[in-house]
Amino acid sequence: MTVDRNRHRSRARLAVTAAALLGATLMSACSPPGAGTGSGSAGKADDGGPITLNLWSNLTVAAQSDTVKQQAEKCATQQDGVSVQFEAVPFDSMYPKMVTAFKAGNGPDVMNTLEGGVAAGQAGNYIVPVDDVIDAHGRADFIPSYLHAVSKDDQTWAVPDWALHQEVWYRKDLFAAKGIQIPKSWPELLEAAKKLNDPAAGVKGFAVPMGSALVAPQTYYQFLYANGVHTFDPETGEYALDRDKAKAVEATQYMLDLYKAASPPEARTWVWNDFRTGFVQGKLGMVMDFGAVVGLAKEQNPDMLKNMGVFPLPAPTTGAKPQGVLGGGYFYMIGKSNERREKAAKTLVECMMAPESAAARANTRPVFALPATNSAADTATYKDNATVKEFGTEITTIREQILPQWYRYGMEAGLNQLAGQIEATTFVGDQLQAAAAGSKTAEQAFDAINAEMKRLAKVS
Repeated sequence: MTVDRNRHRSRARLAVTAAALLGATLMSACSPPGAGTGSGSAGKADDGGPITLNLWSNLTVAAQSDTVKQQAEKCATQQDGVSVQFEAVPFDSMYPKMVTAFKAGNGPDVMNTLEGGVAAGQAGNYIVPVDDVIDAHGRADFIPSYLHAVSKDDQTWAVPDWALHQEVWYRKDLFAAKGIQIPKSWPELLEAAKKLNDPAAGVKGFAVPMGSALVAPQTYYQFLYANGVHTFDPETGEYALDRDKAKAVEATQYMLDLYKAASPPEARTWVWNDFRTGFVQGKLGMVMDFGAVVGLAKEQNPDMLKNMGVFPLPAPTTGAKPQGVLGGGYFYMIGKSNERREKAAKTLVECMMAPESAAARANTRPVFALPATNSAADTATYKDNATVKEFGTEITTIREQILPQWYRYGMEAGLNQLAGQIEATTFVGDQLQAAAAGSKTAEQAFDAINAEMKRLAKVS
């Protein structure tokens, strides 16, 4: 387990490094050579000859990247004179590599990346809108929240591929043994977490991880969203984190109360693999996760799979609905080049969004990755996957109650570079860790987070 944790911490550091590089490179990304002239990605006039499309993907795991590569190559054969050159680009080098390539005129024609990469591409004027691709496929087929996430200026800047999602994963066997019902409010959740505490068995009720790099904001925003607190108003785009300070402080205090009552003390510095491993090894009753616990359980403790269930983090009061959840996804964006190249790139993506192909990509990491289109989720390819079958009930819950209402911090109103800036720094985690250690109050921690958020968002 030490090796796994060290490897995961290394990945977290790489993610922070990538986000930090984004913050630095975005300063020079706003005025690319030829911006608005159509020269963009390829940086060449159309010579009428064969086209080799550069396709980049942030998916570096072989099972995922190989599937994208093979599908793209197959789709390219359906266009005369079009081929694909594929490159898997890891997160630690993605942003500087992408910006440098675009500024030099040889950026990717198609890039498979997270919404943060789309925000960087759009901010730098390196990509083109893809509403025509979405409409050709069928706009109604996409989960609307994924289109909203990559929208700006009344245009859509990337095609949603598959969905990330965060919900509460719980031990069904422990719930049954202790007579616990699915919590419908924050008091019920806290009570359930306390009941699951079992010192003799070495079990804690609910992990509240606050690793400064990435994990803390992902944990924190679940409670903020459930209580109706957003960085930006999803409808108006106005800064809203401190619009109702009482609600924000309430969410902060509740998270800290849950940590003190039912979380391992060391979770104050935990990263993803720490709490995921604790859950699949039977040391935690509940965790908030993106479904990665399924793949980890298959590797480390397959007997745990039958005991795993999900429910949305509830709203503070019974009868109310949570007003958002944390999520994300993978998307295809199209680099700016010339008309014929862009058309070839868009045609390639249209082909790759065929339901069976989209389902096969999601199945490279089942449950963690869910199709962002309804048609892909309805295919036999998707439904017949063994893991999808095993977690059919949980997937239905996620698709019906989680995916329609997700946001990414800083991007509640659509594309915004603030998400990358949040992930490039540790100010959220630093403040929450200080509060968890008792050196700050919940209100003091929120005030400091809000002040830094306003500075980054350039809000007075």
